[in-house]
This record gives sequence, C-alpha cells and structure tokens, in this order.
Amino acid sequence: MSTLMGGSDTSLVFEISYVDPASKKVTMTSSNMTFSNIINVRETVVYKPLSQSKTQFVQEAKITAVCGGWQKIKNAVEEASVNAFSKNAQTGREGFESVLEMSRRVFHEEKKEKEQLSQTQQKMMA
Repeated sequence: MSTLMGGSDTSLVFEISYVDPASKKVTMTSSNMTFSNIINVRETVVYKPLSQSKTQFVQEAKITAVCGGWQKIKNAVEEASVNAFSKNAQTGREGFESVLEMSRRVFHEEKKEKEQLSQTQQKMMA
C-alpha cells in the first residue's frame, strides 16, 4: 500500500494492551494511524493459556476502506489490505510462537536448575 501511495515502509499504529494476571490473558487492540484517511484497520489479538504448554492465539481484524470514490476502488483497497494483513499476520504468529517456545525452554531449564540446587542444599544439610 505504501509504495502505491508514495509512502515509506514505516507505519504508525496505536495499540493498547490489557493484561489480566488472574486469568493470564493478554488482549491487544490496535488501529492504524498511517493512511487512516484511506483505510481503517482495527485488530484485536488475544493470548490465553490452554494448558501448561499450550497458548491459544485468537486474531481478528476489521478492515474498512474509507476513501471516497467508486465502490470498486473501495473494494480493491480492502482486498489488497486484507491480503497484506493475512500475510503479515502469519509471519507475526510464527514469530510469537517461536518466542513462546524459547521462553518455555528457558523457564523449564531455570526450574530444573533451582530444583537441582535445592536438592544439593538439602543433601549438604543432611
């Protein structure tokens, strides 16, 4: 979209994150600021635990062309935006999943180290 409009590769987005520590649920909502006079994108992403090792990821976006003109132009803008969003969403999902997996490994290793240290200390005290 930016190359069509003569813009840069940088986009501005307004994001609000909500964290519910009790349920361990994170909800992020974002709206585009770049090209907001042409298209509105409102995205909601929710992460919540399903189990000790699984996280549910739910993503929803509402994309609306607000540019003036013919309906065909609006439809084309919306379609191009949906395609770009889908591609970027998949990349983001894969990146987040890899971060989660690395975090799980690190936390698991730290837990094992603490348990080993505790066992060593108990043996020394006995």
